[in-house]
Amino acid sequence: MTPDACLGITQSASDARWEHISASLSAHDTDRYTAGLQEHFADMPLPIARILAARGISASEVETLIDPRLRDLLPDPSRFQDMDKAVARIADSVEAGHAIGIFGDYDVDGASAAALFVNIMRAMNIETFVHIPDRFKEGYGPNANALIRLQEKGASLLITVDCGISAHAPLAAVADSGMDVIVIDHHIAGPELPRAHSVINPNRLDEDGTYGHLCAAGVCFVVLVGVLRALRQRGFFDDQSAPDLLQQLDLVALATVCDVVPLKGLNRAFVSQGLKVMAKRHNHGLARLADVAGMNSAPNPYALGFLIGPRINAAGRIGVSELGVKLLSCQREDEAIGLAARLDEMNKERRSIEEDIRAHAMDRASAQTNNHVLVVGDEDWHEGVIGIVAGRLKDRFAKPACVIAFSPDGLGKGSARSISGFAIGNAIIAAHQRGLLEGGGGHDMAAGFSIMKDKLAAFQAFMNQRLLDDLKGEIPKVTHKVSAMLSVAGCQPELSDWLDKLGPYGSGNPEPRFVLPDCRIKNIRLVGDAGAHLSCRIDDGSGTTLNAIAFQAGGTPIGQLLQQAADGRYLHVLGKLRRDRYRGGRAMQIEIEDVATPPLAFAR
Repeated sequence: MTPDACLGITQSASDARWEHISASLSAHDTDRYTAGLQEHFADMPLPIARILAARGISASEVETLIDPRLRDLLPDPSRFQDMDKAVARIADSVEAGHAIGIFGDYDVDGASAAALFVNIMRAMNIETFVHIPDRFKEGYGPNANALIRLQEKGASLLITVDCGISAHAPLAAVADSGMDVIVIDHHIAGPELPRAHSVINPNRLDEDGTYGHLCAAGVCFVVLVGVLRALRQRGFFDDQSAPDLLQQLDLVALATVCDVVPLKGLNRAFVSQGLKVMAKRHNHGLARLADVAGMNSAPNPYALGFLIGPRINAAGRIGVSELGVKLLSCQREDEAIGLAARLDEMNKERRSIEEDIRAHAMDRASAQTNNHVLVVGDEDWHEGVIGIVAGRLKDRFAKPACVIAFSPDGLGKGSARSISGFAIGNAIIAAHQRGLLEGGGGHDMAAGFSIMKDKLAAFQAFMNQRLLDDLKGEIPKVTHKVSAMLSVAGCQPELSDWLDKLGPYGSGNPEPRFVLPDCRIKNIRLVGDAGAHLSCRIDDGSGTTLNAIAFQAGGTPIGQLLQQAADGRYLHVLGKLRRDRYRGGRAMQIEIEDVATPPLAFAR
């Protein structure tokens, strides 16, 4: 699939190019694909058929796309390096009835991965001790003191989840004590692996990379498939029931969406099947958190990423890291209600802190017009929200962004978010190897690091040059990929139903964007906290109007152009179609991402 047509735009509010996504097929083949799709799926709207044809997807491939199945996509666990060794060691502990210590991370993926192990081990009457580090006192990743405390509690085996691949010193200290440690991680590995009993990581340099897109909870799921298989072969379940691992897919789906890993292949199956499990509300913690978050519809990726995930993340950001794991593994309804309420309050506090820091960070980033990678930091910034702020900067300026919270002694904790094509995890590792950072690592789109304040300028210069080298000197322009043009009258619930089928959306499976040309803006008003969003109705003369919302548009060029257009001028509107959940039923709305003034034409 290659974009071969550009929308002729003048005065795009975001100064972005709009490109129509067209198939790398001949016009004849595209028409044939479209016709074939509609012949096989009589209820498929024409825009959906054209989108699939543009992606080169034939009718025979649609079923796998809309209903990915684990049995077709799940790999044999033994294909991974060190897997059989790790599986045997965990199975030995289970057979012996020994307790297991779990060291996790304080984000959604880490909490989900740890809870996954807790729930499965509990089902086999194996005690687990979990430690999630305090990000302010302990920082990221395993530390020797915490690992030793897990051993002192009675753990005979230690497992790190969503961390450990770069924890060389702490794991070496534990290895010297004679304790076995199994590392289960997905972050990019360096040439030297940590000293451990076994290291499971699809991003090891000696792996083929086929499953490098899995989040940590996804890797843990594959490990547990291997463990349960080994125990079954040993006869462990001859006189007792095996845990139902599939009932834990809601945790894997949550982690997969919130860790923003590519939603392709096995990840699509994890999310698709995990949402079905979540809808059954078996997990008390997830069910109660959905209630306090106001999730008034069936679970979907949006709800996981924007309603559930931020509330679990809030615990680690505010400083009560273990609450996420407790919520996802709790068995009592009353405990789940209390934990969900605490997480909701923490999330409100997190939002207040974030809004203040974001405003200052935006001002500083605006002044860095000559930098290809944005780097901003301050002593007054809260370490718990810098990752969110980095993501906001990346979205606003379409540049990789590093946000740093410095302590009075000059040591800063940083979080980085990247754009497509620039693997920021590799760049952070390279900066550490150059002596510019105290430590760091991550994956292609996100990374964490620590830095001394006096290295800040050199670090930014390094990152600027690294981006130029990686992208061969071509700075990517902001480009919106447009799937199709629609009229307001064409924005029907049936189209939304099919868009839902093509999900989950994310990296590797972008959500379709639509252009509504020649629209008039009506009933525009500021909504949300401090008027952060703009709500309006769109009228293109096709006989009806459409609800529209532009999030975080207050005071932005997009918001200004929308407000100016309220005098009757025409605009072209670009965005994503959604069911209007607040109005219920069949109501539709468009989430506005950009607007532009005429003319507009598909250039061939």
